Amino acid sequence: MTFFDKFKDRYNILVFSLLIIFIVIVFRLATLTVVKGEMYRELSDTKRVKQIPITAPRGEIRDRYGRVLATNKPSFTVQIIKDEIKGENFTKTALKLMKILEEEGEDYIDEFPIKLNVIDYSNEEAYFKYGMNPEDKMIDIIIKNELIEDFLKLYYLDKSSDNNEFKVLIGKKVITALENEGIRIPINIELKDNNVIYTYKEDVDILSWKKENNLSNKMNPVLDLAQLSKNNIKVVKRALRNPISRELTVKLLSQKGYGQTFQLVKYSFKFDEEYKALKRSLIKEFVNNAEYRHIRRYLIQEGKLNDISMYTSAKEDFANILLQLESAIEELINIVKIEEKEGKKIVIAPGKLLLDKLKENNKNIPIIAKINEDSKTIEYKYKDQKSKIEFLKNEKINNSLSAKDVLIEISKKEGIIYEVITDENIKYLSQKIILDNGINPKISVSNWEYVALKSKNTWLEKYNLPEDSSAKEAFIKLREKFKIPEKLSDYEARYILLIDDCLRKQGYRGYQPINFAYGVSNSTLARIEENNMELPGVRISVEPVRFYPMGKTAAHILGYLGKISQPFEIEKYIKELGYAPDDIIGKTGIEEKFEEYLRGEDGSKFVEVDVLGNTIKVLDKKESKPGNNVYLTIDAKLQKTAENALKHAIEEIQKAGSFKSKWGDYDYGYKDRRKRIPFKNATSGSVVAIDVKTGEVLAMANYPSYDPNLFATGISKEDWDSLQPENKDDPLAPRPLYNIAIRTAIQPGSTFKMLTALAALEKGIDPNKEINSLGYVELGNRKFGCWIWNDYHGMHGPTNLYEALRDSCNYYFYTVTLGENIRTGKDIGVKVNLDDILRLAEEFGLDDETGIEIDIPKEKSGGVPDPEAKKKIIKVGLRRFLNNNIDKYIENKDNITTEKRQEIIDEIVSWVDYEETLSRGEVMTRLSKLGLQSKNPLEGERANLTDRIKYDYLSQAQWSSGDTLNISIGQGQNAYTPLQMANYIATLVNGGYRYKVTVLDKIQSYNGKLIEDNKEELIKQVELNDLSHLEDIKKGMKLVSEEGTARRIFKNFPIGVGAKTGTAQTGINPATGEMYDNYAWFVAFAPYDDPEIAVSVVIFQGGHGSYAGPVAREVIAEYLGLNSKSEIIDFSNKLVR
Repeated sequence: MTFFDKFKDRYNILVFSLLIIFIVIVFRLATLTVVKGEMYRELSDTKRVKQIPITAPRGEIRDRYGRVLATNKPSFTVQIIKDEIKGENFTKTALKLMKILEEEGEDYIDEFPIKLNVIDYSNEEAYFKYGMNPEDKMIDIIIKNELIEDFLKLYYLDKSSDNNEFKVLIGKKVITALENEGIRIPINIELKDNNVIYTYKEDVDILSWKKENNLSNKMNPVLDLAQLSKNNIKVVKRALRNPISRELTVKLLSQKGYGQTFQLVKYSFKFDEEYKALKRSLIKEFVNNAEYRHIRRYLIQEGKLNDISMYTSAKEDFANILLQLESAIEELINIVKIEEKEGKKIVIAPGKLLLDKLKENNKNIPIIAKINEDSKTIEYKYKDQKSKIEFLKNEKINNSLSAKDVLIEISKKEGIIYEVITDENIKYLSQKIILDNGINPKISVSNWEYVALKSKNTWLEKYNLPEDSSAKEAFIKLREKFKIPEKLSDYEARYILLIDDCLRKQGYRGYQPINFAYGVSNSTLARIEENNMELPGVRISVEPVRFYPMGKTAAHILGYLGKISQPFEIEKYIKELGYAPDDIIGKTGIEEKFEEYLRGEDGSKFVEVDVLGNTIKVLDKKESKPGNNVYLTIDAKLQKTAENALKHAIEEIQKAGSFKSKWGDYDYGYKDRRKRIPFKNATSGSVVAIDVKTGEVLAMANYPSYDPNLFATGISKEDWDSLQPENKDDPLAPRPLYNIAIRTAIQPGSTFKMLTALAALEKGIDPNKEINSLGYVELGNRKFGCWIWNDYHGMHGPTNLYEALRDSCNYYFYTVTLGENIRTGKDIGVKVNLDDILRLAEEFGLDDETGIEIDIPKEKSGGVPDPEAKKKIIKVGLRRFLNNNIDKYIENKDNITTEKRQEIIDEIVSWVDYEETLSRGEVMTRLSKLGLQSKNPLEGERANLTDRIKYDYLSQAQWSSGDTLNISIGQGQNAYTPLQMANYIATLVNGGYRYKVTVLDKIQSYNGKLIEDNKEELIKQVELNDLSHLEDIKKGMKLVSEEGTARRIFKNFPIGVGAKTGTAQTGINPATGEMYDNYAWFVAFAPYDDPEIAVSVVIFQGGHGSYAGPVAREVIAEYLGLNSKSEIIDFSNKLVR
């Protein structure tokens, strides 16, 4: 067979082919290893592939015209990558990075829970004595005793550090903190020969800088820095974040003789500090508040509940808090919740469970609960009259109480209420009630543990440390575990542990960078770049950080951001939606409501880098996808106008100044003209503007406000503290974070009179019919005066409905409510009942939430008056009076135990529930039997105990004609939010159409695709006998602006406006015991002929309703385009969508 014949065999062909392929491969390998081997070895040593995540920008929030309210800005961010920093170089890398950040005074993420050198008081009592935390008290001492310059010269120097010389200059930290506040500091600082040297920068005009910051001309940089620090305590707090700074400061105070107040706790758990601080606040708010102790008395006596203390359990504290909310139990047993579990319908009704528990305890209470599953309501009834009377007699309970009230009373006596509110199916409903009351005890009801302690146990478990480890023990064990050299100080060891803890939170996401320090300076950037070889796994990235270009504008609408921290956030975002543990989320407002729309989708790129980390080539890239853009209904310019006008009004009212405006200046007066005392406590307020034809919010502003930029990367403790009220015991103290517009329901004053007038029209009164208004009416021994009588002993005389609104004549509204002119004895032919007024209040939405798209904080629904609620309020007041004063009246104090004292108080308060009010003689007899001095006034008092209880409380408990008179003029039990009031006015002037209030316009994708278009939603048209009556109300409101209480405000205004002023009575400041000044209310709409905008304004302690008027005027002028000739907007096309 010839050679070529072999190729005819398929087997030979296959063998030959494989041989050729093998020879080619061998040749290629030889070429790669021998010929090009050196080149490829060099490439392999200098190249590697990295995956770099690309953070998706958060979606923007814009106003109705597309103006940006929330966007993102690039920020130099120090990032740490877990997969690259681990290994033998970890310790050196961590120390090197922290040395750079500390020396540059940068802020960084510090969530390591073991803190060093925590400042504490020498004893626990000091917390209650000083009313502030130890750090604040220490700063107070520094400022008051002129120690700020000494503070600025403190320094720490460690020459034994592995990172060569390690130093901390407090002055450098203060300078950085001031610059972060936007204050330019042209001062150099250096440590030279163990002295801190301050000098001015040479290239700056120092005199101009001093003038710009109101500093003295004396050339002393330390003095300048001290003055700036005094004016901004927050920067001093920021300097004290560092444990070294805290140690130096305590030593300084000890040297100056102030150290005995404080102690330095070397090791402390952050969790323990949070827990103790929370416990102290709960003790102050609930234990020291004796007025609600009666609710828990039976439980305490039975040993089922203890007062909140540092030793009580989370479950006990939870029950204590709920039981001290006066209406909480009633609210709880009114709930009916229906759930589906495993295909079965489950009805959860706390009231039904309460009855079942009582039966289990052999308490046969003659009450039945009827559940309506369709309406999710429950009704309580007595089984029959006979068993009711017998049961109430045996239990010594007043027989006038409703079945529901008796159920509550018996459940407290038997101690069953504790079991119900903490029941497995009920506890989440109980928790919601507590949170809705604005109280967050931070208790995890799933396992009855304080969140701080739960977090502590989770953290210890993560490191396999014993559950009972002290902070010191845990710190020492971690040093051993991570083999941190003994030569390193505790400060350096903590830096290492801090970064390790930060990396551990990433879990399996080791490739994903952790943002460790945001917005670092150019100097820090340069130092990290210079030391790149010594900082593996550390990089500078330009990251998108949330930015609010208009600062405080619309802050309460936009809301703020924060890290995932609450248990429900962890459950929702991390476990359900796959967020990373260190992700920033929307916490409140629009940022929270539309979090899942606003969040983008991160991308990534695979790049080839050299040994220095420099990118050589991009191998693959997946672009990030920005979040969706949310458009709001507000007009940013109008919003800004509203905020500026509100601020201007409040500042001028405080000093009896003048509201300056192109439409005429408005001069504010004095609370006390003779002493020239202004309304200096006018410190808070709100303004809301609504489109009357759609229910869209055009502006919603509160004062004071806050800058949401503070929260963009997680708010610092110092910034958070600066946003808290100065006096937490004063409910009207300025609260920058508080959304007054949707959360504060207060008496509306005379702005409510339009509803009483409308009720009169509905009952048939002729609006032109005159009532002779004679200043005041008398009912029994009570006198109800018109404002003109109370202030000037004047009268309005003959007054029709239009004039009554114009002049805000109380007498007119008293008369239509009574059905006769009591002073003249003349029947007016019409009588407006309480039910007539309440029905209209409900029709106009004053008993409902408005529906605005803000879930956190929850909108508070003010409510129409409830005659039954009056008794509860009287009981609270009587109990408060007795708790504070009863000891003065006890005749034999030696025989009175705490329990007996409480029984006496309970007995007296129970008299409020009697169907027939006790006579004066009966009150005196009963008080004497209880062992109380009841006949003669005590020294320095005008009335005896009998008269005070009889006339100040018992006689006021029953709903009377006088209460209806108060309701008719917007006083008494009325309470509505500024948002509700604006919507009520909008409904009043648009033909009676009530819309769902909305702040959402639309949602678009980043590339403009429409995702959601929010249309106006009509709830209903109000039910009236004659809708033309609304025109009569509008006419009266027009007279207010032209001739009445608002004429000074609108005398130069070119557009017809309808308005109404309102002055609402307040109460006593619990923090000072002094009377609050009146609320100032003002509502308006425009244009009169074809209304487009409705505005409500309230100023706390503003004095007079008209004082809020200039704010509404400025908002209306801006909306109608009257403030700028160059931006006149055609009304007919202005809001076309």
